[in-house]
Amino acid sequence: MKNIIIILLTLLTLNTSAITLSREATISILTCSPGDEMYSLFGHTGIRVTDPTQGLDIVFNYGTFDFSTEGFYFKFARGLLPYQLTYSRFPRFLSSYIAEERSVYSQTLQLDSLQKQRLMDLLQENYLPENRSYLYNFLFDNCSTRVRDIIEKALQGDVTWTTPEEKKSFWNLLDEYMKPSPWIQWGIHTILGSPANAEADTREQMFLPDYFMYALETARHQEHLLASPVETLYQAPTRATNNPWYLSPVFIFLAGALLLGSLIHYSKSRTLLRLIATLSFIATGIIGCLLIFLGFFTEHPTTFPNFNLIWANPLNLIAAFFLGKPLPWLINKYLFLYLYILVIGFILWFLFTPAVMYSSMVIIVWMAYLSYKLRK
Repeated sequence: MKNIIIILLTLLTLNTSAITLSREATISILTCSPGDEMYSLFGHTGIRVTDPTQGLDIVFNYGTFDFSTEGFYFKFARGLLPYQLTYSRFPRFLSSYIAEERSVYSQTLQLDSLQKQRLMDLLQENYLPENRSYLYNFLFDNCSTRVRDIIEKALQGDVTWTTPEEKKSFWNLLDEYMKPSPWIQWGIHTILGSPANAEADTREQMFLPDYFMYALETARHQEHLLASPVETLYQAPTRATNNPWYLSPVFIFLAGALLLGSLIHYSKSRTLLRLIATLSFIATGIIGCLLIFLGFFTEHPTTFPNFNLIWANPLNLIAAFFLGKPLPWLINKYLFLYLYILVIGFILWFLFTPAVMYSSMVIIVWMAYLSYKLRK
């Protein structure tokens, strides 16, 4: 009971006064494995501060957000949703990850008392109401990069990252985590643009919690290792990935295109062709409008240019309502231009290998087929 009271009093002091750590205090970096939800698909990084003398055992978390924020979804879509630094008691933190069956690993920072206190002071400064919120950026400013940056600040930049350089693009890194979720993978590949095809250097790769953990294993400070070896706090059971090939985007799109193409070919019905084409043009037009919105009207840094705009053309949404018989002159010219762009885009995909998945290439071929049939 006494320890509980001490913990509660200590937590309350975070809002009002500075905490002075004792010599027995430790600060460690927690790395949590990916979860099933989209927001947890790439894992999480936290900072654990333990001081047995004061009954202190809390975890600071960057990258949490409040669903009650005014205009939550609109701000989220535009990349303007404020994320916050929060904290929780370690037992509660750990139990939540155990409940989700997500592994938790710990690396204790090898710091002296002054360095620990400096890091704690920075965390408390960040937690002040006027400082705790920030504009989250998935690739460049997230829960992992914030932890890296505050460690470097506490050590006055005296950190050497010695992780061997691996040539990987941001797409290569993201795909390592998205393969178990093929539809999410297709969606993110469609939304993010060509900038994500750029090669990520060692420092940039640390936006992923696992890669930051690997970097900490060899990072050095004043000729010494910055962190102790990885300790497993909770090892989750092995996850069984159950993604049947017949439910993958490439199979669904390919099977759908072959089935609908066969119906159009053998029925020889212009009415059926126009109906299927109208639905296809509406769908790709809506996706195109979304890509334009993300590319030009948000703060997301990697959504433009986007190769998927070749098939997801926003003008398709307008053209869809004029695919009757006969075709208006302007729509006929548009279909010719659209078909030309699709063919060129298909060829360029093989030459420049943009971050467009095979499943989207099926859509390119399908839309080219429809454009050709409509003009016959």
